[in-house]
Amino acid sequence: MQQAWKDFLKDNTLDSGIDVTNSPVISPLLGIAMLTVSGDDRHNFLHSQFMNDLNLIESPSAQLSAWSNPKGQVITNFIIINTGISYLLIFKEELKDYVQKRLTMFVLRSDVKIEDISESSPLVGIANIHDLSVLTKNIPKNAGKIIAIEGIIIVSHPDNSGRYLITGNTEALINKLLKLDIKLSNNSTWELLDILSGLPWITKATQEQFLPQMLNLDILKGLSYQKGCYPGQEVIARLHYRGEVKKRLSLIKSEQPLTIGEQITSEQPDSKAGSIINSASHSDGLYYALAVINLSQLNDKLTINNNTITVIDLPDAIKSQINS
Repeated sequence: MQQAWKDFLKDNTLDSGIDVTNSPVISPLLGIAMLTVSGDDRHNFLHSQFMNDLNLIESPSAQLSAWSNPKGQVITNFIIINTGISYLLIFKEELKDYVQKRLTMFVLRSDVKIEDISESSPLVGIANIHDLSVLTKNIPKNAGKIIAIEGIIIVSHPDNSGRYLITGNTEALINKLLKLDIKLSNNSTWELLDILSGLPWITKATQEQFLPQMLNLDILKGLSYQKGCYPGQEVIARLHYRGEVKKRLSLIKSEQPLTIGEQITSEQPDSKAGSIINSASHSDGLYYALAVINLSQLNDKLTINNNTITVIDLPDAIKSQINS
């Protein structure tokens, strides 16, 4: 991390949590990595590896996507930003070395260069701020739209949550954020917002365990059934056209801390119902998490280590498609 960014975070970050539902949020995304993929063959290369259709963002814009193994199990999921001159891949930092090394193995003779820019280009999330005109007059409104201006890129979050992502060179980013005149919240605040928005993140603890439909990536428009081949495509397509998704991502809360990878059991003896994907604490004193749970057990009494958990509603747009 650059010293200028370290100093900025030290001087401008709040010590305590905030009400993410109503308070303005500007959060540094410290647990997130960013790779840049450049070169003349970058589009064809990534299009053949990932499960979403990169043709949908041929002009500068952003989308959700993921990378799976030949069995269709998700290696990692991404936010992909097409800047017009390269693609930015945003995902969990703990998977960075693995993903960069494995992606590079498939480059072969293609004109593709993969670089880690996590340190040189900080990433910030913004939520609950309705007037961003101090940053630029042309703030993108529609999900996935972006604008590049004065050394930064502003992205309307592709998950359709109304949030924003901002990245760029450190000096330009600091100058823009100072104009908002709002203290930064800590990194866990953004993790909570992702959870409440129904956006999962694969980590080392959950890598290569779930098909994308189990993570609601089909509903989140992070998966295309119309594009060509990619690793695991046959398995994923078969589940869509011939099978039935028997478990999906749900939002839960508990009075006790929730840990990634913890197993959820139902009221039936020794009955495994699901597992935790992501978790975070809330200023209301409760703990929230995204968990993959068997749909047939959602109405059971669910527990983790004998502590009761409660399934709560996902955002309406996601919930309506799961129930349809």
